[in-house]
Amino acid sequence: MFPVLLNIKGKNAVVFGGGKTAKRRVMKLLKAGALVTVVSREFEPGLGDLEDENLRLVKQEIKEGTEFIKNCDIVLIATDDGALNDSLEREARALRRIVNRADRTSDFVIPATLETGDVTISISTGGKSPAIAKNIKKRIKRVLTEDDLYLIEIEEFARKKLKEKVEKQPEREKFLRELINRSDIIEKIRSGDTKGAKETVEMMIDAYAKH
Repeated sequence: MFPVLLNIKGKNAVVFGGGKTAKRRVMKLLKAGALVTVVSREFEPGLGDLEDENLRLVKQEIKEGTEFIKNCDIVLIATDDGALNDSLEREARALRRIVNRADRTSDFVIPATLETGDVTISISTGGKSPAIAKNIKKRIKRVLTEDDLYLIEIEEFARKKLKEKVEKQPEREKFLRELINRSDIIEKIRSGDTKGAKETVEMMIDAYAKH
């Protein structure tokens, strides 16, 4: 597996199946900005009533999926019929589409994901134990602090300023590593003085650029 966070905004995705698993996948796809078509003979309560301009529901018996697959970039298969899932996967592969199956490992897995502020952490066991992945996610959530989130904003600001004033990449990286441990910067942000924190960082960068 090649771990990656994929930008699917505006990409076409088709989901076969309308149950609870399909619903979870649809919600994640919509959140990521995908254009989603869901094909199923029936829909989980809440999915059938979902209103989103990027969502199209097609209520029909699924016999073959080529007409939907050929117009999409990503295929997600989540029916309760293993033989049908096999058939849909073969159709998707014939059209060289990437496939996710809810019932077994395929081209990609959908990991347990923790999103807090600008931090996204994905945990996967390669499909071997989703329950363990969720447990690890809960433990990481307890470790992540507001200080980490505060520092992201300051690091982003510092990176932009460093690119303007410090030419060599290794020197920029050294400054950013040291910045993480600056408790005075964190204290300014905690007290709501983001402007003051950025002013301090900019003065530090000016001095660093002259050394």
